[in-house]
Parts: sequence; C-alpha cells; structure tokens
Amino acid sequence: MKKFLNNSSDIMDETMAGYALSNRKRLCLPPETHNMMRKKAKEKGKVKLVAGNGGGHEPGLMGWVGFGMYDLDCLGDIFTAQAGRIFFEAIKSINDGSPILLTIANHAGDVTNGNLAFSLCKKESMEIEKVLFYDDIASAPKGQEEERRGMAGMMFPIKCAGAMAEEGASLSECVRVFEKARDNVRTIALTLGSCTHPATGFQMTETPADKVGLGAGVHGESGTLETPFASSRELARAASGMLIEDKPFKTGDEVCVLVNGMGSTSMMELSIFYRDVYAYLEDRGIKVYDGTAGNYITTQEMAGLSLSFMKLDEELKRCWDALCSTPAYTNC
Repeated sequence: MKKFLNNSSDIMDETMAGYALSNRKRLCLPPETHNMMRKKAKEKGKVKLVAGNGGGHEPGLMGWVGFGMYDLDCLGDIFTAQAGRIFFEAIKSINDGSPILLTIANHAGDVTNGNLAFSLCKKESMEIEKVLFYDDIASAPKGQEEERRGMAGMMFPIKCAGAMAEEGASLSECVRVFEKARDNVRTIALTLGSCTHPATGFQMTETPADKVGLGAGVHGESGTLETPFASSRELARAASGMLIEDKPFKTGDEVCVLVNGMGSTSMMELSIFYRDVYAYLEDRGIKVYDGTAGNYITTQEMAGLSLSFMKLDEELKRCWDALCSTPAYTNC
C-alpha cells in the first residue's frame, strides 16, 4: 500500500484539519473536535441540518457542509460511525434554540449512534427530528425500501431539505420534503477494482479483471452479483434499466441524475458514463432535467461509480435549483 499518510492513528484528525484549511472560506473546525461546521452560521430560527458518520468517503458529507446543505457533520474514524454521545455534544455546541433535522445513513453503526444522539437531544428539550437515508436498490428487495443502505443518492434529499431550511421552512416541512425526495431516489453501484483500508493496508474487496461488480456498498462491501466487463454504453444501459424497473421510472418522468465516482474513476470515465446514461434515458422517454458527475461519496481508491436517479415534480425542481455553496457541490 502506498498512500500519502503520516501515522495511521492520526488519519482522520489530519484529514479534517487539511480539508478545513483548504476550504476555510466556507468551513470551520473547532480545535480538538471532529465537528465540521459552516464558517458563517445560519440565521437563528432556521432549521439546522446535522449528520454524524464515519470517515474514509471524502469528500463525503463534510463536503456538503455549507449554505444550502449541512450546518454540521460530526465524523468518526475510517468507516466507523461517530459515537452517539460525541455526536450529541457536537449538536449541542451549535444549538441556539433553532429546530434541528438529524439525518442518518441506514448503516448499523450510524443508526445506533444517531438514535442515541437523538435521544440525548430530546432529553435536553431540543426541537429535533430524525430522518433516514436509504437509496441502494442492491441491499434489499423492492417493497423493503426502508432496509436499504444509504449511498451517494443521499445528496438529493439533503439538497432539497437544505433549500427548504434556507427559505425558513418549518421543521415539519423540511422533514416532508426530505422524505419526498428520498422516496423518489434510487441508486446502484458498479465496481471494477478494489481498494485498501488506509489504516490496516488490507484489500477490502476483489473483482476479477473480466467482471464488473454490481451492488457494492460505500464501505467496500462486495456487490450482490457480477456481470461481464463491457463498454460504458452497455453498462450504463444495464444500470439505468435496473433503476428504472425498481422505482419504476416511466416515460414522461423528469429526473435528476448523479454519477458518483468511488475514488479512482477519472472524470473522463464519469463524463462518458453520464453521457451514455443521458442518451439511454432519452431513448426511454425519460427527460433529464439536470444532474452532476463527480466524486461525492468515495471508498478510498476503489475503481467504480454509482448511479442515482431522483424523480422530480415542480417542488423538487425548485429545491434542486435553489442556490447552494459547499466545497463538494455548488450551483452559485
């Protein structure tokens, strides 16, 4: 394993410090914490959006801290959820009496610790609600959506809820729009190669050279099946077809598209894949309203990508188009 690292025990401390320094017009990191926060706090009274999660997915959720998205992301170690009590203290540090929306990715550690932080906040009489991300069609069958993992498609509901919060919407309205967006999102991952855990050096998965893994998770979990390696066009059609069938998305629908790089996939590849998805959706009579391609939720240097669709209506279009300025995504 060759990576630009110092001591393995300092990886997340140094990662967060460097990320805050390189984005210091947007972010701040209080000393001796893992609390990535907005440089300019949101106006008192507006809903604050918070998350607690593990590192190793950079930019990950801390890349979505800023105007129009998160107010706080409290990170744990690599692929390890932040402890519930530490997450609670992080939320407490930004609590000014404003309502709080706590988001949880549907992974065991995130759920356990997020629920603990939520319970402690309720005991402090904070006005707080919690919501769960789940968009990965490979991790549970259709009809069991609430059992699915959170993947890069998490970007869509947090962008929409964040827009509502900036507008001054109530906590219940932010929850409603978050859940509406989430329930209209579907994601599938395609992997070509593995990665190594930066602290241990262990290879996390293995994909044969002539195969593509389908359904891998954001922590390097193996996919549910393999398919022969093929062209971008063929793989885009296969992945898009799986998402279309699962929702289902129908002729005449309008969607946002997210092509997310998992670490080592080049911008060239992501752009070609996005083009191929766009063409396939056009052929199916599904209109691409907007979208993006880039590295948002990674798994170290894993070779692969994930594809997400969000079905739109007029409200979700407005929320998606609302101004947003974060290190990882901006439309200002």
